[in-house]
Amino acid sequence: MLTSSLRIPVSQTCNNPLATSFRFCNSRCRETILRFSTFCSSACVCTELLAPSEAEQKWVSIRKKKVVMRVGYLGSEYRGLQIQRGEHALSTIEGELEKAILKAGGIRESNYGDLNKIGWARSSRTDKGVHSLATMISMKMEIPDFAWNNDPNGFDLASHVNAFLPQNIKVFSILPSQSSFDPRKECTIRKYSYLLPADIIGIRDTFTASEVDHHLSVFNDILTSFEGEHPFHNYTVRSKYRRPPRRGFTGRGSASDRIVSSNAQSESESEEGDGIQDSSNEQNLGFPPRARWLHEPDERDRIGASHFRKIFQCQCGSLMQLSGLNYVEISICGESFMLHQIRKMMGTAIAVKRGLLPHDILQLSLLKFSRIVLPLAPSEVLFLIGNNFAVRKRPGNLRPEMVTLVESEEILKMVDDFYQSVILPQLGKFLDPLRFPWNEWVDILDENTAIPEHQLEQVRSAWRQWKDEFPSRKTDRFVRV
Repeated sequence: MLTSSLRIPVSQTCNNPLATSFRFCNSRCRETILRFSTFCSSACVCTELLAPSEAEQKWVSIRKKKVVMRVGYLGSEYRGLQIQRGEHALSTIEGELEKAILKAGGIRESNYGDLNKIGWARSSRTDKGVHSLATMISMKMEIPDFAWNNDPNGFDLASHVNAFLPQNIKVFSILPSQSSFDPRKECTIRKYSYLLPADIIGIRDTFTASEVDHHLSVFNDILTSFEGEHPFHNYTVRSKYRRPPRRGFTGRGSASDRIVSSNAQSESESEEGDGIQDSSNEQNLGFPPRARWLHEPDERDRIGASHFRKIFQCQCGSLMQLSGLNYVEISICGESFMLHQIRKMMGTAIAVKRGLLPHDILQLSLLKFSRIVLPLAPSEVLFLIGNNFAVRKRPGNLRPEMVTLVESEEILKMVDDFYQSVILPQLGKFLDPLRFPWNEWVDILDENTAIPEHQLEQVRSAWRQWKDEFPSRKTDRFVRV
């Protein structure tokens, strides 16, 4: 199994304790140390993308070859990683990458606008505003004659593509890949970091060391509740990970339950922005309850195996400082994550630490029969820092190209430089609790997150009753609704 290791030197101009070691252990891999301090919509417009000077820089292809590239980006100005087609397509990382590779000569004009034609695949996707230092993308690329000549790290191809990319996106390396490689299926562990202003969780600048340690200990106790394998259906848009209902199914639950289920689904599918629903006059406006128990099966709100995720580590480190601002870094490591999952985990943990939600909401929200509305934390301070890769059907076998991408000192040095010069300065802007995105988000969180006690008590009571009536199900997490 491969583990990316990123080391970033401490800057002389700021106290940056991001250069730390994260150690985690799980049943699938030996103890691992992660170190860090850290891409037009149709082919008919391709010729318009190339200026005369750019056409001169376009390489001449001699063959088509599957490759894998390691990409880093600052996501603040983009709608996310995955490309969006259509008349009103918004700027995405993959959109910028596709244009740049076309201009460099890596994509034929006849294939531009359809990533399926070139076998495009990614190790993971990131939400709007999320950053990355370790996204792996594979594709069938048009290859020039100079590819990898005295260049085992694939820097020459990467530099040609980078010439057409904005400064906030960078291809670190492009290497030849085996035809069977699938970056999503072979990425076994994904590691993210979330930087949180210390003031948001009640740690003041005037606190003594013992007071700081106490608050960090309480917060870590909250975070570790996410570790293990659980259904995280309340932490995502459930419908995106649900099989469509059987044809002709009318539902077995009561009419009122089905209406509530439908409303709750619509609410999840429309969540954007701060992700916190306004609770004022919600009863009068007919909003569904914030917390409820699904007493009877509802085919339109089914929880399946795809809602279960395994989290190996969710912990925060010691108090750190950047540009004079105190913050904590939360390390989240898991097999895979769903849309908004990490941000809802962070929003819920913050709400519990601020006393807006009870501590047992962590357990209640991870029960497959519960349906609970949870807050969505800002995306601006979340970034992907590393991956593990393994050939699933051949345990112990490592792909040479992935060994190079995650372990090469030269590539890691480029990643360090990109982090220091592009990502870190931007992250520093988001660590002031009195400025965007925290100022308005905290106000909304404090005002609208609380769940009525009678709704929580109904969930608690239903959970106790379910355990008493079905004791054999207590350890069976995969009984479907």
